[in-house]
Amino acid sequence: MLAAKKTDQIYGYDFSPRMLEFARENAKAYGAKNAKFAQKAFEDDWSDVPECDVVFASRCLEVDDLKAALKKLLSKTKKSLYITFKVGGSFVDDEILDAIGREVEQKPGFVYLLNILFQMGYLPSLGYIKAWCHGGGAKSAEEFVQKTRWMLGGELSEAEEARLAEYFNSGKYEPKRDFMHWAFVRVDKTDEL
Repeated sequence: MLAAKKTDQIYGYDFSPRMLEFARENAKAYGAKNAKFAQKAFEDDWSDVPECDVVFASRCLEVDDLKAALKKLLSKTKKSLYITFKVGGSFVDDEILDAIGREVEQKPGFVYLLNILFQMGYLPSLGYIKAWCHGGGAKSAEEFVQKTRWMLGGELSEAEEARLAEYFNSGKYEPKRDFMHWAFVRVDKTDEL
């Protein structure tokens, strides 16, 4: 939204109505009257998505078909595509997953993303971002359940919620990380092989 005054138009897409609500609130707060938003997933038809000089795909590429998602993004990119992609592991610590008896399928890491882009004929640039985690550790069982639900994409059964609360109240819970690393990948359309 900070760049809104320097551009003709900003388009924002997300599959989540809640994220689009946040985006609209941010646009209003920054006075970005040239921002348009719509609900769209990678599986949807993108024929109505305009080509843009610069495309950002931030923290949204944990998808089943990464190459197909990258093709869609690049098809709408005139100059540069910027991607943030999680570096390593799950959003949720293994101890928490053990406490609720759940296994999370690990998606390929950012190196896989770079390999796909290279195979597609691009020379991506790589940097890293160190981002602080959601305000530190939980201070109550309710907050702990809420944060875990968010990190798992909103899916927790009643039994899992009860196990999480029990785990938190047992005193065994200790936050493991204060921050996460994100890969910051730039793909310039002019840097094709």
